[in-house]
Amino acid sequence: MYWQTLLFTLETTMPVILLVVLGIWLKYRGIVDSAFVEASSKLVFRVSLPVLMFMAIATADIQLEQHLELTAFVALAAVIAYFAAVGWATLVGVNVVQYGAFVQASFRSNLGIVGLALCINAYGDAGAVLGALVLAVVTPIYNLLSVWVLAQQGQAVNWRQQWVAMAQNPLIIAIVLAVPFSVSGLEIPTMVARAGNALASMTLPLALIGIGASLSASALKQANRLTWHIVGLKLLVLPTLVGVAAWCLGFRHEELAIIVLMFASPTAAAAFVMAGAMKADVKLTANAIALTTLGAGITVSGFVYVIGLLPLV
Repeated sequence: MYWQTLLFTLETTMPVILLVVLGIWLKYRGIVDSAFVEASSKLVFRVSLPVLMFMAIATADIQLEQHLELTAFVALAAVIAYFAAVGWATLVGVNVVQYGAFVQASFRSNLGIVGLALCINAYGDAGAVLGALVLAVVTPIYNLLSVWVLAQQGQAVNWRQQWVAMAQNPLIIAIVLAVPFSVSGLEIPTMVARAGNALASMTLPLALIGIGASLSASALKQANRLTWHIVGLKLLVLPTLVGVAAWCLGFRHEELAIIVLMFASPTAAAAFVMAGAMKADVKLTANAIALTTLGAGITVSGFVYVIGLLPLV
């Protein structure tokens, strides 16, 4: 059983880790550069990842009523994670200038790339569908809460613009369009499906290589006390709290594992963009993204191993 659990852990996390490491190596060798990272990120977010979400949901037989409790729980968990980060920031005495960046980097997970990749590696198509549902519910909550906490530094917020931006999010649009296909049983034409699957298959390798190429070794040198607080909170404290709560509320099997994997993912790269737009501490945010991404390889492996070893799922 121990070896089987270890093998499951490696099959879930190692493909993600290896692709991120490949991105680091390619950047070091000069094969890819910042322009590649920027262009590939746009391609992934605007095209291939939405297609991946659409194909995963549209071709699956989803019984939405069976996952209402899951969607309700992850929505509540996202809000609780936010308030936990706020409490932690108050406890350690984060100053006003860094407060918003600290809170956002602590609670906002990289659901669309790292989280989804882990779900797919662990549970295949079922993982993709459940991961997409979590992403669809939690992403708007992350966006609103991030804007809210960053606006407390005195930045004016156009809430109507924020709602419009969320409605125009390619991932949300793809998921909404895919649901009718899944519910009604409509089949996607074979030629379109093959093209869609080919495009979707490039998403995670391209995105993870881009993440690796965007990491900077200087983050390790520049990390301060607050950065390490974010790392501990994001990678250990919050996933543990969410996982224990999910277990106590009766979640089991794939749903329990998906919940833990998504909330154990590192800080989202979108946090950097949001911090910059809201004039928050981008240096702290960038360091948090880099260190949580590097550390997640260890912590997520630990969570996967524990979940597979104990009679939790």
